[in-house]
Amino acid sequence: MASDRYLFPVQLMQCDRYTKPRLALIGDAAHCCHPVGGQGLNLGIRDAAALAQVLKEARDRTEDIGDLQILKRYERWRKQENLSILGFTDFLDRLFSNNWLPVVAVRRLGLWIMQHLPPLKIFALQLMTGLLGRKPQLARR
Repeated sequence: MASDRYLFPVQLMQCDRYTKPRLALIGDAAHCCHPVGGQGLNLGIRDAAALAQVLKEARDRTEDIGDLQILKRYERWRKQENLSILGFTDFLDRLFSNNWLPVVAVRRLGLWIMQHLPPLKIFALQLMTGLLGRKPQLARR
């Protein structure tokens, strides 16, 4: 039997904290954004790789992998990078879904600048592809 259809608007969200004792949030459980270029999936994969590395390093040192101080290493590593990418994707969504003339003009100017300033284009591509910041060992392979 079919049920009523429900809509869940996509919105920018990041949890205040990713960790508690014996608990770590990754991917969409920790943050979500407009699906610009599949960034939610990319962030989730990098979260998982970073958490795996933190847990492996703790285990190798015979530390308790569920200890909050261990899990906070993962949170400190990923939260700031995630916030910058979430903010950037939210900015892009707002910029490209708006037809107000001043916004259209700024958008066109921004695209023109990106086309004529390769270092800015390279920076944006590196940010969105996860090539900036600390890379988990699993993501380097």
